[in-house]
Amino acid sequence: MAVRITSLICAYLFGWISLFGNEGSKWIAADVKDLELSAQDGDSYAQAFLALCYIHGDKGLNISFDKASYWANLSTETDHWLGWFAMGYLHRFSPLGPNSEKVGQFYKKVFKNPDGTLIKNVSTGDPVASYVMAEIFTAEEVEPEINSDLQFAAKHYANSSNLGYGPASVQHALLKLHANAIEGQNIEIGKDLSGGIFILKEVAEKQLPSGNHFLGRCYFKGIGVIEDYKMALVHFQAAADRGYTTSQLIVAHFYAYGLTGPAKIDLALRYANLALLQEKEKASEKIAEYEQLIENQSKGITQPIIQNSYNPVPSPMTPALTEAPPLPPEPIGLPEPPGFNPVPNRLPSIYDKKESQNSDLFPESSPIETSSGDGLQDLALAKEHYFGRGSNLDLKRAFQLFSQSASLGNPEAARYLGIMYLRGKGVSKDSEKALEWFTRAANGGDELAKKNVKTLQILGSRK
Repeated sequence: MAVRITSLICAYLFGWISLFGNEGSKWIAADVKDLELSAQDGDSYAQAFLALCYIHGDKGLNISFDKASYWANLSTETDHWLGWFAMGYLHRFSPLGPNSEKVGQFYKKVFKNPDGTLIKNVSTGDPVASYVMAEIFTAEEVEPEINSDLQFAAKHYANSSNLGYGPASVQHALLKLHANAIEGQNIEIGKDLSGGIFILKEVAEKQLPSGNHFLGRCYFKGIGVIEDYKMALVHFQAAADRGYTTSQLIVAHFYAYGLTGPAKIDLALRYANLALLQEKEKASEKIAEYEQLIENQSKGITQPIIQNSYNPVPSPMTPALTEAPPLPPEPIGLPEPPGFNPVPNRLPSIYDKKESQNSDLFPESSPIETSSGDGLQDLALAKEHYFGRGSNLDLKRAFQLFSQSASLGNPEAARYLGIMYLRGKGVSKDSEKALEWFTRAANGGDELAKKNVKTLQILGSRK
């Protein structure tokens, strides 16, 4: 029988907040040296909190899953609830995961503790406990025993954020930025772009990598701020330099294709190599791609529009062209690349379920996008075949169905055809046909296609 949060428990959690101190607040305020000394002296809470610091890059520490695993394991030796949560979190990513069974096992162990330790800590006003509660109630790995409840989780993210816990603040900010885009969830939080950006800037100033990463995405897409690639790069690079893998691949792409200035392949290779630690396969693909660029330059060959099917971030040749079947696990907001899931250092969230796992910044279908025109049935089936979700992956069938839908005037289907031609997915690469389909989709009102047309036209003018 699924665990349900009753009004009585909610009252217990939110009504009995103690005026006394708690361990979570203590370690949030503590100097990192004091935290490390306490962890070394065997304090189980300190050990688990230090593990979370290494997971998130909190307190100025560089992200390190190896060190996080070490401290989380020590904490679990005393059966500490926060240690088990940290271990569950780590099993979402390499090298311990992805292992959804382990994630669910550890998260349920924390929540269903016979002594009610987590709930007791939440009741004392422990911001870390509130964050953990929110994470559990946005984790699909615990279903069906524990039902996802974003309304409940949102209150805990907000409470934890207001009490100063950075990782919860990132989640809270993303809820404000994307609340209206989360389907099937009735949460009492309106879309608040300025509020979300304000929180992300505060977190970024405290040097939390995920704050920089998501702020970079906002500048890249013009969400709550004026679109600014240079500012996007500043924040992506700040996160990348602290070990945030997704940002490392994004920064590599920025430099490889010169999004903000002359291309610098040497820097692109440097950041792609940094990403090898957590994303060996994707990073290796990008390294091979950039090495090919160097070889092409030596031969005087012009860069092709698309190097391969994976683009951690749209290059000047690919903005708005990445796929989108969800993240990442990202905290309730901006999706990471599909096919790129799970990405270490990403904050898992319910919002990931609504996004593709192949796109980072520009999903092929925006989470708030609605199809217009006829051919909706063909479009839906085409997406299933295109992404291999609900149906077998079949690009030829997807092409046929997208074509049928586009012929009936559906602009989104036309955009997908443009993507397929641009990438050579199921058809031969043909940038001219891609531009034709993007133009057709743009004329039909598709906003992503409008960006694609603009990008390809700029690229063509540079040749």
